[in-house]
Amino acid sequence: MTRSRLVIPSSLVLLAIMVTAIPLLAHEGHGDGEIAPFDLDTPRKVSPETAAHIGLRTAEVGFGRIEDVVRLSGVVRPAPEKVHSISSRVEGTVLAVAAQVGDMVREGDLLVELESPQLTQSIYELRKLETEAYALQTQIAGARSRISEFEVELEVAKEHATIAQEEFDRVRDSDGAVAVSVLSEKRAEAVRSRGKSQLTEIELSLAREQVESMDRQAASMDRSHEALEQVITTMANTHGASGECDIAAIGNASLGSSASGAHRGESLGTVRFYSPISGVVVRREVVSGQGVGVGQTLLTVAEYSTVQIAGELPESLVSGAGDLEGKEVRVRRVSDPRSNAIATGTVRFVSPVIDPIKRTTHVIVEAENPDGNLRDGLYVDLVVVLREEEDAVVVPASAVVSDGPMHFVFVYDGEFYTKQDIDLGTRDDQFVEVKAGLVPGDAVVIRGAYSLTQLRPKAGVNTDG
Repeated sequence: MTRSRLVIPSSLVLLAIMVTAIPLLAHEGHGDGEIAPFDLDTPRKVSPETAAHIGLRTAEVGFGRIEDVVRLSGVVRPAPEKVHSISSRVEGTVLAVAAQVGDMVREGDLLVELESPQLTQSIYELRKLETEAYALQTQIAGARSRISEFEVELEVAKEHATIAQEEFDRVRDSDGAVAVSVLSEKRAEAVRSRGKSQLTEIELSLAREQVESMDRQAASMDRSHEALEQVITTMANTHGASGECDIAAIGNASLGSSASGAHRGESLGTVRFYSPISGVVVRREVVSGQGVGVGQTLLTVAEYSTVQIAGELPESLVSGAGDLEGKEVRVRRVSDPRSNAIATGTVRFVSPVIDPIKRTTHVIVEAENPDGNLRDGLYVDLVVVLREEEDAVVVPASAVVSDGPMHFVFVYDGEFYTKQDIDLGTRDDQFVEVKAGLVPGDAVVIRGAYSLTQLRPKAGVNTDG
């Protein structure tokens, strides 16, 4: 048995599609009524339901402030002085890491403990040098005491020599007969007294030279002590909040700090690293038990209450922009350039050099970031305010629709939305100056203007009432 197939002409199919599509072209009448040809100049009447659906909002045109601006793109970076890399200045082994990536730390918080044999050896040598210096100072003190004794002995010897010489002279020059033996004895006594005085003077001179030599040796040891102490301080620079080093038991080495930071059982070369700022740990480079070398980064701490934004100003705008340094800057997300500014800042630096490849000059903007909206690496739009003009007829930038070289807005008279061509003047990222086409008091669509261009008005709309 043969089945017959139903054949539908293609013309009927096309007609059915067109009939079905007609209600979709009606702007709000649920398909009822005749649709006019698509003409932007035709006034539009929109029901409250449709207005709510497309988010229509109107506002009165008024006088306001307009700004001449330059728009740039940029990327957020932390301020250089707000980023600190905690690095070791000695070789050693990581004992413990007290902070993880993402941890909020305060200035002075313990971050890392490190054990350094190199530092231990340096501290040992320092202590040995201090012991030798102490022994030398003891010797110097004894030598100075001996000098004092020699000075007294010399004074007595000189006095004895003077008395002996006077006695010899008296006996020699006396009128009476003096035995030769007596005269000889007096002469010998005078000679012995002079000799003892001279020997004492020589010993005193040698003692003084010896003390001077020991003083020079002590001064040299002091310089060596200071140099070694500086080496230890440099190696044990823990970036503490107070700038002081915390070396276990270092007080016993007489480095000028108390030993209260030492703990029993700790290695002499234990170094503690503290956070130099309050911020967040953004990088951790080591784990417990890891060996580290000189200059190796252990952790990085950053603080983002103030950030820098690196922007690029095209060469074509450099001359027209003038001196940008100190100018106010509004910062917006690239993903939503028409949104409100998420931060404000100031142009801090404009490079005098043009990049030979990109043909741009580098601009640095400094911005406050109290809410943390400006994240490291975020791409942003920058609006630099060059000058301001007061009392201009302005409308929000969102009210203006562009069609090629033409610009227009929709004016609302309480019933109909009518397209109105306008002449634009200065525009910034928020408002547009209207030189012709609007007057203060006109109500214009500031949200949903583009949606109005997509609505088809009904035929036969009469705006004259």
